[in-house]
Order: sequence, then structure tokens, then C-alpha cells
Amino acid sequence: MQYDNINGLEKSISKLIMGNDNQTNYDEAAKLWDHWVEVGGNAFDNAHIYGGGSMETLLGKWHKSRNNLNDLVIIAKGAHTPNCNPQSITMQLSESLDRLKCESADIYIMHRDNIEIPVSEFIDVLNEEKQKGRIKIFGASNWTLQRFQEASEWAKKNNKFGFSILNNNLALCKMIKPLWSGCVSSNDQKILEYLDSTNTAHLSWSSQGRGYFLPDEITKKIEDQITKDESWRKPGDHSSGPLSCFDSEDNRERKKRAKSLAIKKNTTAQNIAGAWPINLNFPSFALIGPRKIEEIDSSLNNLKINLNDQEIAWLNLMEKN
Repeated sequence: MQYDNINGLEKSISKLIMGNDNQTNYDEAAKLWDHWVEVGGNAFDNAHIYGGGSMETLLGKWHKSRNNLNDLVIIAKGAHTPNCNPQSITMQLSESLDRLKCESADIYIMHRDNIEIPVSEFIDVLNEEKQKGRIKIFGASNWTLQRFQEASEWAKKNNKFGFSILNNNLALCKMIKPLWSGCVSSNDQKILEYLDSTNTAHLSWSSQGRGYFLPDEITKKIEDQITKDESWRKPGDHSSGPLSCFDSEDNRERKKRAKSLAIKKNTTAQNIAGAWPINLNFPSFALIGPRKIEEIDSSLNNLKINLNDQEIAWLNLMEKN
């Protein structure tokens, strides 16, 4: 495992982060999480909305039985649409901490933005929760660069703590159609330049394009499996699979280039794609969603691949003349 740090958090964080949104059975989840910590993983991404809270509850039960909470980095997310407001941050955080059986979340992330509410109101309530000791640092998921910058500037001007983390989609394949309503991708030149120039930490969800870089016949099978595994979502809120979300002429070229580079590096296109976000020059972490131990081990291969700046730009069709 490899680790990095985020300003304001004493613990080092594994570069790969376990997404806790698909485990519904305790015994199966426990085996997966036991293996995760055995290979050095220490970070878990949770959300108030996942499984109606059942997945936070499973993780709380597991770390209690293992007595290893101090070794973990717990990420809590809340305030998802339509409950994206300051009041819901406080209320849902209380529920999440109770489910997770912990007094404080190492990282708290707003799951969505609500442009009807001034950024000052969100920053104020997040600072209040930090002062209470219920969160250590905080960030924003699926926020545009404009709103993220606005919030950061307001916090600085008013002597408040600001966002430490942006948690958007960031994969080598650019998101063409949002996976869910309100989703934002950071695979955008302006966002990448901002993260690089400010050294802002980024936590990428769907960091491997949900199987887009796997062989075509496997990718097609993933479409139905994703919907089945995420059946806890409300009707009409099912995410789209990798083909409908990511397939485009440019992404097909990115996949072609990943395959070409994989041959040179004696690896797979999937691992090249998985290595891309964690090789960027700012503190960049990748959320993964393994359902089996074998999928954890496969993702660990991403860490063995070093990509230089030229390769990173070439893969993303951003060659500099």
C-alpha cells in the first residue's frame, strides 16, 4: 500500500480508499475488510444515504469487533439532494456517527451542493461541527470549481476553516453522461490546474471508470451487475453503467492508448487507468468498490505503476506541444 497526507489530518491515508456502498452481508463484508487492512488499506468511504444507513452500521459493527478504530480513517458523507442544507448536515452527521459507532469522523464530505444556499452557510455549519470535535477536516463532493473556489475564498476572508478536499469523479475516461443527477467530473483542465496549483487533495470516486477499461465483453456484462448490486437505490435512481456513462470517441482513444501503454509496462489497460489518478501531482486518492477479495488484489496493481507527466498528459489526450 502507498500513503499520502492531507493538511489538517494527523493520520496518513492509504492512496486507495475502500468504498462502502455495496456490502449488504456482514460476514462477507468482514472478510473483505479484514483483507483490506491486511494489505495496508486504512480508509473507508461512507455516506448517510448508502443502503439507507445499513452500510455504515455494518462498518461500525466490524470495527467494534476488531477494536481497530484508531487505525482507520473514517470518511462520512451527508447532505445529499434533496436534503442538501445546513440543518441536514448536523442531523445526518449525528445519525452517521451513531451508526458508525464513533465520536468523530476523520473526514466529512458534503455529498452534493445546493446553489440556492450561500457557501457561507455551509462553511459556518461545518466549522461548528469541527469545533464540536465531531469532524476533523471537511470537503465537498460534486461541486463545481466556481463554487468550491467561492467557498474557499469566503472561508479565508472570514478566518474560517475551508474545504480541504474535493471529492468529484476523476477517472482517465471523462464522464460523458452523469452517473447520477448532480454528479461532477474533475477530469477538466481548469479543475486539474487548480488542484495542482493549490495542492488541494482530491478523492476520486469511480476512479477506474466502473470497468470501462476492461475488455469489451466484460464491460458489457458489468452494466447489469452494477444495477443489481445497487438495488438499494430508489426506483429511477439507478446509476448508468460504464458504456452509457463513459463511451465516446475521445474515451475510446484513451482506452486505446491505455492498452498500448499497458503492453509496454507489462500490465493491463484497467491498471493503467487505475494508476492515472493516483499519479497526478497533487494529493490524489482513488476510491475503489471491490466486492471480492480478488478485486482488492487486482486494484493493488495500480500502485505498482509509475506514470510520468508526459504519459499522464498523453493518456488524457492533453499532450503539450
